[in-house]
Parts: sequence; C-alpha cells; structure tokens
Amino acid sequence: MTNRAGSLPRAHRLLAPRIAYLIGTRSPDGEANLIPVSNLTSISTDPQLIVIAVYRAWKTYDNLQASDTFTLSVPTVEQQDGVWRLGARYSRYDFPDRTTKLTESGLTLDLNPDLPGPVLTDGIGWLSCHITSRPDIDGDHGVYIGQITHVEFNDDYLTQDGTPTSDLHPLMQITGNRFTTPGPAFTIPYGQ
Repeated sequence: MTNRAGSLPRAHRLLAPRIAYLIGTRSPDGEANLIPVSNLTSISTDPQLIVIAVYRAWKTYDNLQASDTFTLSVPTVEQQDGVWRLGARYSRYDFPDRTTKLTESGLTLDLNPDLPGPVLTDGIGWLSCHITSRPDIDGDHGVYIGQITHVEFNDDYLTQDGTPTSDLHPLMQITGNRFTTPGPAFTIPYGQ
C-alpha cells in the first residue's frame, strides 16, 4: 500500500462519508427553507450541543444570521432523491422558489410556522435547536453552535431513549452526488 500527498483543497473529503442532515430555517419574513448539510457534529451531551457549518453564499446562512433557531432532520437512504433535490445548488435542480423546492422534493415535511424550520416527519428523527454562539472562524462557512431544545425519535427506528430498534440507514454523502449508508450493525464486548 502506498500513500501519497493529496490535493489540500480536497482534504475534507478524507472525513467522508458524513450523514446528510437536513437543516430547516426561516427567513425574517417567515419563508421556510430546508437544505442538506453534512458539516455537523455533537460537541457536548450536558448540555446537548451541536455545531454546524453552512456556506456563507447560501440563503440558509442568511437565515441563521437573522434567527436564533433552526431544525435538524435525519433522512434515511430511501429518501435520497428528495434530499438531493433539496440540495439544488449542488444537484442542479432548478426551482422557481423555495416553496416549490420543498413541495417538489417529494419528502413528507411538517411546515408548521410555529417550528423554527421545516422538519422531515418520516426520517429517523428530528430536533430543534437554539443558537447559543456564532464563532467567527474567518472561513467560507458560518459556524453555529446550537443547544438542542426538543427532539423527536421516529418509533420505526428508535426507542424513546434513542436506542435503535433495528439497523439504521441514514443517508451519507461521500462527495458530490456520491452517497452511501452503513452496512449491518454489529456489537463488540465491553472490557472487564
């Protein structure tokens, strides 16, 4: 096996595959938006905090700058077509407006205006977050730390405490239009 120097501007691809989460936001005038984002991870369990990074040129970035809340949904691999459509900037799907984009995604969405953003109702689950910090990293993405304020687990996939009831198959992006999902789950024993 041989290792060789790679392209530094593509170094982030070594971190793939990553779950393609759906981030839901609203504009200041209440317009709903939902996009796939894979730059996300948990950074604390007490309190429950996550960090997301969103490209500064996107409408979602503007919405997150103007709002203190957002939603996050976890799609399954079976929902790949709808998720890909929501990623219109990458997928090259052209919609006249965001409402049409949400409708034509074909996904089952809750667009309740009382929520911080749209949520995928039949994915693995979803949550709401309150933005606690916007660290300025001087990069091409805006960074947001969100404290989880509400979570809903889909009974088809998770128990009330979030334990999987079967193998989970979240949609995971490798790069561009290349996706995957985990294989069968397995367990290994704990030490003494």
